[in-house]
Amino acid sequence: MKNKGFTLVELLATITILAIIATITVPIVINVFQSAEEDAFEDDAMSLSKAADNYYTAATIDSVAKLPLLVTFNDGKETNKYLNNANKTCETSTERLLEYTGQNPDSGNIFIDKNGDVSLAIYDRQARKCAIKNPGDKTVTFTDDLEAECKLDKDPC
Repeated sequence: MKNKGFTLVELLATITILAIIATITVPIVINVFQSAEEDAFEDDAMSLSKAADNYYTAATIDSVAKLPLLVTFNDGKETNKYLNNANKTCETSTERLLEYTGQNPDSGNIFIDKNGDVSLAIYDRQARKCAIKNPGDKTVTFTDDLEAECKLDKDPC
């Protein structure tokens, strides 16, 4: 009578081949996911920068401008602090003032002054990247700074 099945040597050889394939492909797949997260954060940061420029343009046309404006992100939640020009008081709100697509960053700030200069320092934990834009910069730069270092020290009031 003939036994049908695999021998122990054949099974070990198959497992070894699968382990080698997994060792080669897993780092490649992880790298693809990390790259995609970084690209998505870069798109979100550029969108936020453009939204800040658009907000200033709309605010100069609108008579109830909330400038200067500091948008703060804390664990993805947005808080706005601005000088109410009508009564010259400092106010805070959680309404979304910047119109943009994409996800909120995990932390950081966006500051728009009365002259339309935009400062941006936002951080994404998934991508482990900091996006920075200083007044006068045409584009956003990305660094490997830590989250604690990726902040603005601005106050609209």
